[in-house]
This record gives sequence, C-alpha cells and structure tokens, in this order.
Amino acid sequence: MANYGAAEDAARGASRREITGIPQRVLVRTRREALTVWRNDFAAFDADALRWLATQGVVLVGIDTPSVDPAESKDLPAHQALRDTGIVNLENLVLDHVPAGDYELIALPLRLVGACASPVRAVLRALP
Repeated sequence: MANYGAAEDAARGASRREITGIPQRVLVRTRREALTVWRNDFAAFDADALRWLATQGVVLVGIDTPSVDPAESKDLPAHQALRDTGIVNLENLVLDHVPAGDYELIALPLRLVGACASPVRAVLRALP
C-alpha cells in the first residue's frame, strides 16, 4: 500500500523515474482519517497514470476516496482508462490506520445478478 497526499501525483512521480517491483495490486491512501462529511475536493487518479500502471503489470488499484475520478468529472476519464486497460478498482476503502507495506488483499464481493459492481468486504493481512 502506498501513502500519498494525492494519488495522481504518486503515479505521475513514479513514471518519471526508474521503479522496479511495482506490485500487481496497488492501494493508495490519500488522507490520515476517514471523512465525516462529504467533500468534493477529494484526490483522484489521473487517467494517464492508470494507463502507465497497466504497462507495469498492475491489475487492481484501490483508493480511499469516493471515486477514482474527481467529483465534478462528467466524462470519467479514470474509469474509462480502467475499463480500457482491464484494471479492476476498489473505491472508498478505509485505510486510515494502515501503514505502507506489503499485504495480502482479500476483497469479497456480493453476488448481484445483472450488476457490474458490488460493495466488498476488504481485508488486509500483513505479509511477513
């Protein structure tokens, strides 16, 4: 799990330098505590950063914000980049007290007929 102030800055910064060993599943914590009121200024992913992550073998991204796109977005470029690259996403994760590190992610969805998404019960288990 990465810990950054803005998810898009993290991926953009990574693309500017040589980075090896990016895990296939990347979780991004953008804040220290869960929000208690709705705010439109939450961090979001940059579509180009997501496409770059796909070239690095990433198959899943997760973020602790309500969406991978900004609240005011009408065309949802991050969602489109995820669809186009086949990356699965998790939104609204509670990562408040999770330190950066390596984890096993268990995310169990509900079986919803005809749905393209589902709430999940996401659990992290620290790896040795």
